[in-house]
Amino acid sequence: MAGWLRALKVAVLVAATALLWIPPVRHLVEMPTTVEMSTDDEIALQSFHPFSIHTWVQPVESPGAVTVTADAGEFAVRDRIFGFIPWRTRVHIEPSERVVVGGQALGIRLMSQGPMVIGYRPAAQGVSLAQAHHIEVGDVILSVDGVPVHTAKDLQAALRQKRAPFKLVVARGDKLREVQIRDAAGVPELGVYVRDKAVGVGTLTFYDPATGRFAALGHLVTDADTGQPIRGQGAVFPAAITGIQAGRIGQPGEKKGVFDGGQREVGEIDENTPYGVFGRMDAAFAQRTSPLAGPIPVALPGQVHTGPAVLYTVLHGQKVEAFQVVIEHTARQMSPSTKSMIIRVTDPHLLDEAGGIVQGMSGSPIVQDGRLVGAVTHVFVSDPVRGYGVYAYWMLHPNRHELTFDPADDERPQAA
Repeated sequence: MAGWLRALKVAVLVAATALLWIPPVRHLVEMPTTVEMSTDDEIALQSFHPFSIHTWVQPVESPGAVTVTADAGEFAVRDRIFGFIPWRTRVHIEPSERVVVGGQALGIRLMSQGPMVIGYRPAAQGVSLAQAHHIEVGDVILSVDGVPVHTAKDLQAALRQKRAPFKLVVARGDKLREVQIRDAAGVPELGVYVRDKAVGVGTLTFYDPATGRFAALGHLVTDADTGQPIRGQGAVFPAAITGIQAGRIGQPGEKKGVFDGGQREVGEIDENTPYGVFGRMDAAFAQRTSPLAGPIPVALPGQVHTGPAVLYTVLHGQKVEAFQVVIEHTARQMSPSTKSMIIRVTDPHLLDEAGGIVQGMSGSPIVQDGRLVGAVTHVFVSDPVRGYGVYAYWMLHPNRHELTFDPADDERPQAA
């Protein structure tokens, strides 16, 4: 009896496998239920006989297929497999958007809205005046008795002639609170160390000629000591890479770069988000230094796929070079989110020079099938050959949907 059941199972498995090789069945398995495309694209869907198109556009039909080209919107393509099994493909079409690809090294100077508390200065009474009034590391001091303070020097000047009592306005995240300083003896010393800006070198992802805006970094800029986001505005400058410290397992590498903050800025930062820094940029700089001739389309998230791609970044001086990578995994994301894809460096030159992905490479654009698909954001500490990228579409439309964050995983990613 057992032998008979075993033979039956084998026969069913063989029959099912054989069915997959019958053309109509194979086509049924391969037919998509959802297609994403832009108005620049056209797509051919397999058919067994003429389609029934429920839409206000007229696709071009050919024997055994229908080629869809349409304006932005959504419509359904319906068919009947074997003449009686209903099948529906939903086609979602977005307006085509084209950007100038980056890859250039940028000097980034981001000014905080006010001086951020990064530590306490020891006091004779054990706790500083700031600690006694529950001012915490990461808080941003915005004003003293109604007078705005933007820098550490502003704060020093505001306190120099001040006598208690006086009032501070302090930001903690998105919340503001008033702090009444009542018990200062003589000229007050808050007893805090503060920082009013973040400075570093990153990579330009793209410039949008339709809006005059740019995107860079691909991740949030945070304070080096507190880990808190820098809320404020800033500027970007041309930068040069002077050296590379190659990464290895357990120790991410980094680009070493320089820029002159006294030279003419090429862009102004007005947003610091989980998708990078954004602002307006000099069109001549972006277009003159781009590694590609002219704008290219931005891929929709559904158009990004596993397989070969090209990463653009600077390893020496200001020269943008192209390097081969492989997209190993793509996340199905219906709304903006980080960690959209996992990429692996395969280019021998990049592996030899940098060991893979290094800090300072954040924002380096990734191009696949002639489209900008994403930007490098993080390197895996446990494997510097691999790292995360974010979809370029989310960088172009970071506020289109509610923001979501991916949970942390065991790869221990670190901002690149």
